[in-house]
Amino acid sequence: MSNLIASMARFSTAMTLFGVEQMERTMNIVGGGKDMSTSVQELEKTLNSLTDVLVGNMDAKKKETLHSVSKMAEETINRTMDGMEVADPREMLKASTDLLQKTSDATASWVSRAASAVEKATGPGKTEETTAGSSR
Repeated sequence: MSNLIASMARFSTAMTLFGVEQMERTMNIVGGGKDMSTSVQELEKTLNSLTDVLVGNMDAKKKETLHSVSKMAEETINRTMDGMEVADPREMLKASTDLLQKTSDATASWVSRAASAVEKATGPGKTEETTAGSSR
């Protein structure tokens, strides 16, 4: 059980740091020589591929929830971008980092609730007892 919780926390942290790194890389292109639109498209492709892998392992209800949240986020972003006259890349990076932090916090909360539910369902120590019994 503790390995599962550690794996979920590691995954959540890795996804958050990956997102921050990609946003930083994209924002640094503004001052560099690489075409920003190409970099943004590459990041979008990578993120969509990662999302597709995760969605492939979800049940229908969670897929529906993801679709709903994604649609709401897309609409909010479109309205925000339409309202912005000039986007400061530093502010966009800060906003993206804040969003990723909130996502990480929400994921950590979900992992904690899931771990508690599994612990309640299996009872304290049952996983360790089973593991200890099978290694003899």
